[in-house]
Amino acid sequence: MNRFYLIFKFLFDKNIPIKEKWWIILPMIYIVSPIDLIPAPVLGLSIIDDAVVFLYLLSVINGKTKKYYGNAYKKDKGQKNQQENIVDNVEYEIKDDEDEQ
Repeated sequence: MNRFYLIFKFLFDKNIPIKEKWWIILPMIYIVSPIDLIPAPVLGLSIIDDAVVFLYLLSVINGKTKKYYGNAYKKDKGQKNQQENIVDNVEYEIKDDEDEQ
């Protein structure tokens, strides 16, 4: 669900050039349009070109969202961004059990 949010955020973000958005918009239009590169009467293979474009679209979406939003999304909701777990500038002292006795 988070990826769908990132797709819409990507498409409506004014800081991202329209040239980058066309790589997602045009394949979406092709998939929903009735025009196919492989016509339907040709052995019923008209679904193949849509499947290829859909797989290409998934690849582009994955690459573009990673490029612009980094690791803001994870496959599992339970995982957190790795940068949130980094602790920096902390003083510490190591005590050995032998030194305390």
